[in-house]
Amino acid sequence: MPRIHKLDGLRGLFALFVVLFHFNINNAPAALVNNFFVRESYIFVDFFFILSGYVITLTYNEKINSGTNLIQFLKKRFLRLYPMLFFSTFIYWYFVHPFLDKQNINLALDTLLLTNSTPILGTDIGMNYPSWSISSEMISYFVFGICSVIAFRKNKPQLIAIITLSCFAFLAYQQNYFVTGSFGFIRGLACFNLGYLIFILAKKNIKLPNYYEWFISLIVIAIMYLQYHINSKTITTVLLIQFLVPIIFAIAIFILTKTNGTISKLLSMSPLQFLGKISYSLYLNQAFIIGFGIPKLYKWIHFENKILLQSTCVVLLMFILIIYSWGTQYVIESKMGKKLNVLIKN
Repeated sequence: MPRIHKLDGLRGLFALFVVLFHFNINNAPAALVNNFFVRESYIFVDFFFILSGYVITLTYNEKINSGTNLIQFLKKRFLRLYPMLFFSTFIYWYFVHPFLDKQNINLALDTLLLTNSTPILGTDIGMNYPSWSISSEMISYFVFGICSVIAFRKNKPQLIAIITLSCFAFLAYQQNYFVTGSFGFIRGLACFNLGYLIFILAKKNIKLPNYYEWFISLIVIAIMYLQYHINSKTITTVLLIQFLVPIIFAIAIFILTKTNGTISKLLSMSPLQFLGKISYSLYLNQAFIIGFGIPKLYKWIHFENKILLQSTCVVLLMFILIIYSWGTQYVIESKMGKKLNVLIKN
């Protein structure tokens, strides 16, 4: 898959903030996690969906034109996502929850069957809470593939645009854009398709000045601030701000594909490239590291100063999560992924 280094770096940075979002003021310093940027970092999941739509289109847009190509595409994407999903969900289930509890078995099945972004089994987000988005991702792959087969040479952009608008209309009807669980696949599909549409737009020979990078960065921060502080009783105002989130992320990706300014260079630096490389493992491992690690560290570490205790625990857990995710990325995503890809070619 083609690498867009600055977008990889941004994905890694956003994954780190999603992890911080899953800490709360009871187990992390309020100054670190109880601010608008961290508390609204859950919206970065929408960026992940849009970026995925963009990159998948970049890689496969001209390659899926038959049922055989579609099956091969879905196999590759399944083998890319599922091993890490299975491993992280099993580890989280075994170490954090009663393993043989009937309710937990249902939660695990919903995740492992890739249905936890749908109402099929009715468990909302399933086991290993970030995993609902992986279910949504696979559904988006399927829809993209079907659209590619039935409208390969013409009308594909129009078909995907209609699906995108239908998804946004459904979310508006729900009066909540930020759905997860049972209808999370609709949110994921809307954003994934936005990534496709941004790819189509980005093919045009459009040049943008580098200062647009700073402009869109300030807009992202502003929308997060508004999202955090909004107290309007008017559902229209709330929905307007919510629906601006994916639009702004789509514009940000478009801008970054057309510029090469200071922010692009910062995002291409080695530390952020490393985070981008392990971001999928980082994202799926966070529930286990936080859920299993916090009780253990609070039991083992004793500081009278609460802020010092919380800070120490957060730093240690973040370090452990990064090292652990580095390992799972290498062993499961890379090594096992290569072996599985060889199998499907034979």
